Amino acid sequence: MSGRLHDEEFIAGLAAAHGTPLYVYDLGAVRRNLEHFHAFDSVRYAVKANSNLGVLRTLREGGARCEVVSAGEIARARAAGFEPGEVVYTADLMDHRARESVRDLRLHVNAGSATMLEQVASLCGPGDVTLRINPGFGEGHDEKVTTGGAHSKHGIWHEELPSVRAQAQELGLRVTGLHVHIGSGLEGHLVERTVESMGDAVALFAETVTRVSCGGGMSYPYRTTDEPFDMGRFASLWLAGRDRWSEVVGRRVELEAEPGRLLVANAGMLVTEVCGMKSTGAGGATFVLVDAGFHSMIRPLLYGAFHRITALGAGDRPTSPKMVAGPLCESADVFTQGKAGVPVPQPLPDMEPGELLAIHDVGAYGAAMASCYNSRPLPAEVVIHPDGEAALARPAIDPNQFLEREREMLR
Repeated sequence: MSGRLHDEEFIAGLAAAHGTPLYVYDLGAVRRNLEHFHAFDSVRYAVKANSNLGVLRTLREGGARCEVVSAGEIARARAAGFEPGEVVYTADLMDHRARESVRDLRLHVNAGSATMLEQVASLCGPGDVTLRINPGFGEGHDEKVTTGGAHSKHGIWHEELPSVRAQAQELGLRVTGLHVHIGSGLEGHLVERTVESMGDAVALFAETVTRVSCGGGMSYPYRTTDEPFDMGRFASLWLAGRDRWSEVVGRRVELEAEPGRLLVANAGMLVTEVCGMKSTGAGGATFVLVDAGFHSMIRPLLYGAFHRITALGAGDRPTSPKMVAGPLCESADVFTQGKAGVPVPQPLPDMEPGELLAIHDVGAYGAAMASCYNSRPLPAEVVIHPDGEAALARPAIDPNQFLEREREMLR
């Protein structure tokens, strides 16, 4: 990452200039992360991970395409410079806004249900389509992000592919792409099984398929003790599959990856101001209370996800295990929790009001999942360019900016 993201004085200056909570992104790290996928024929970034325009432009300039899941993401991708031919809409359904965007821009669709095929044909007429396949199994770092198997809503069930093939032909749709994604936080042991499962699908659509997407969801080492994802093995297994499939269909099949987390996780930091400390007595917990909460970054509450937390400017002050909690009136508003809310304190020094904490590795599904709960603003977002210069990419968004309009509407 850029040295500036680790320059505590520099980060403190950004917090003073733009307020807290504050997201800061290192665009140089985003660009370097993209290089890890050089073995694939193409890379399609999952916009849902982080839709900041600075991040999107950096990936576009690096040669990535993008995958979107809503009309709002389509608009942001277009604003970042992606052409319609570089955008794929992936979902199990299309709401009214998405249908309008797909129709007007003639976007390629990755259909996760048979119903969507009818929508694609009615919106865009005969043409090409991709199928998202549920191979019958899945895995993720949490049940909430397991996207394959009998209890997942995602994808077309693998046993239904022959009937879906007939349906596509009747609708005048050519299945040129096949896609699979079994979960976020994917480890390596299911890769071979996933690759093998795609072989039957490729053979079924051998007459038309030109591209296979291995999806994303690769695990990220949030703890310093975690092993990095084995990208070399992952790529080699999928590339071997691509070569076999190319022989089966008699032409070169393109292999595409669709990462989100691995491109942006380590590029993001959430800076939050300390508002005070408290303890719950002997044998209890010591809390550092901050102005960020689960409205700013929900992953610990939602998944029991770990994010390393450090004190800016603390030097070598002694540390002790502490909990970090936000301002919301919910017991779950705690950043230092594991599965089922189990306390997971982190080593931190005693803190004074006005000091700053940094919550690390929040570039993926941090700001993207933030809310205005309790009528609190969305955090501002700052980007650090590869030359080290910082710029405000998005101001804090206060939901109460619409109060006067609401008053008018209720009169």
